[in-house]
Amino acid sequence: MTAMEQPSIFDYLDYRAFLQDLFEFRKQGDRGFSHRSFSQRAGFASPNFLKLVMAGQRNLTTASLARVVKGFGLKKQEREYLENLVYMNQAATHDEKNHYYAKLMRLRSNSRVKLIDKACYEYLSTWYCPAVREVITFGGGRLSAADIASLLVPGVSVRDVERALRVLLDLGLIRRTEDGAWQQCDKALTTGPQVQMLGSANFHREMIRLAAEAIERFPAAERDIGALTLGIPAERFAEFRNRIMAFRRELLAMACEDDRPDRVIQVNIQLFPLTKPYRKENGQ
Repeated sequence: MTAMEQPSIFDYLDYRAFLQDLFEFRKQGDRGFSHRSFSQRAGFASPNFLKLVMAGQRNLTTASLARVVKGFGLKKQEREYLENLVYMNQAATHDEKNHYYAKLMRLRSNSRVKLIDKACYEYLSTWYCPAVREVITFGGGRLSAADIASLLVPGVSVRDVERALRVLLDLGLIRRTEDGAWQQCDKALTTGPQVQMLGSANFHREMIRLAAEAIERFPAAERDIGALTLGIPAERFAEFRNRIMAFRRELLAMACEDDRPDRVIQVNIQLFPLTKPYRKENGQ
């Protein structure tokens, strides 16, 4: 069996995965290490508590978190990172998750993992980063940050555009050619699911906010904002969702056919329930 490297908590954004890897590492180095011995050391009455936490069947409270820290003998900075990681993973709202994620980024070491996660999070959480990626193709790829800032609606500072360009470069989503022109790179974002989920939620919230503002910002001829309120059988919900996904793919294909774009647009399509499913009972 190949020896495991000791896992660093600062490489994780899922505390359950970290605990699993740390447990396996300790077990590999100490044949007497087990769930029972860990529980005794940490002060848990149940020998399976950690196992249930790692499996996602139990959450950590402030008290049980302190016992886990004791059981593994984590250092002060590791303990602080784990606490915020637990709070982020178990947060009930996206605002809470964002709050703890920001703390985690300050605690992480300056590793490549951190840089990629931070860049991906900022790309997904900032509405103008994807817009800047599209705008760089204008003017033969030779627009300056000031030129790009002047085109964005709502307005964005030159400094924010420069930061967006750095984020896009860090992620490998754009590059500069030998003659200095900006060029898009056909590359998918690659990062952990925690960053993807949190960043994606921020992205959609930002775009929904911009859609609401567009009602006042643009005349009716320059926007299309409509809504349908429908009653459907619950089992057809997936069918509606699939049709919307197919339509989005169709629009993407249409956009890819045009190799000289001169405007960036945003298409939002939302589908969500307004009621709980109604079920007739006892023939009523």
